[in-house]
Amino acid sequence: MRKETPYRRHEFSRRQRVRLPGFEVWIVGREDLILSKLAWAKNSPSEMQMRDVQALLAGGADRTYLEHWTTELSVTELLRKTLDAGHHP
Repeated sequence: MRKETPYRRHEFSRRQRVRLPGFEVWIVGREDLILSKLAWAKNSPSEMQMRDVQALLAGGADRTYLEHWTTELSVTELLRKTLDAGHHP
């Protein structure tokens, strides 16, 4: 369920339809999943969320997009810590 914030409306507009055997499903983009996990970790610290963020970043991500929205969502420091810990380019 989408929340009524500027970011969540934007996230919803970026979702992608994926065809799987027998059905279609909408999924969130990689960067938006990263942002959601950072927001979750901000509100209730979770090593699992941070490990997931590191794994997602290892697969590549739009850093400009992430930097913009981490500022808006007040999770910039969590992203920096994750990038530093994972040594991502």
